[in-house]
Amino acid sequence: MGALVDALRSRAPGWSLPARHALVVQTLPLGPGSRLVVVEFAGRRLLVGQSRAGLAILADVPAE
Repeated sequence: MGALVDALRSRAPGWSLPARHALVVQTLPLGPGSRLVVVEFAGRRLLVGQSRAGLAILADVPAE
């Protein structure tokens, strides 16, 4: 989770994002070392791809 929060911080320079403000809504394993993660923070939902190579934000939509 720490790497995910760091990645989110790098997408929004200047934001203060303590780990307690990020909520993992759902995860979906895709195979060894990779998964999809839905994260909610700051009124947004992010679809994040996680693999051994790192993290990538795949979609960003308003939270419901």
